Amino acid sequence: MTNVFVYIFQGKYTGKSEYEYANPDVGAIHKCILYLSQDSKENQFEYAELEIRKYGFNEIENMRGNPLDVEVLNTESFKGFVGFYQEALEEGSCLVYYPNT
Repeated sequence: MTNVFVYIFQGKYTGKSEYEYANPDVGAIHKCILYLSQDSKENQFEYAELEIRKYGFNEIENMRGNPLDVEVLNTESFKGFVGFYQEALEEGSCLVYYPNT
């Protein structure tokens, strides 16, 4: 069974992403959320860090992870996160960064 975990962290964008996305400026530091599809029901910090680096981030700090409770996505407060969840299921991961942190 596939699980989606949410890994929250802060990192510095290097400009060396393996993925095409609306990436931040090189050298910028941002708080981010990685939605990661994984078979395990446990945190996999090493796997998450490898995926974060594929998005072009290093100097990863304050990483914490939790399984995503799918039922939460049915609430008004979290319905905007459904697309990130779906992308993680379809593509394996999805990264969201928050500018100006």
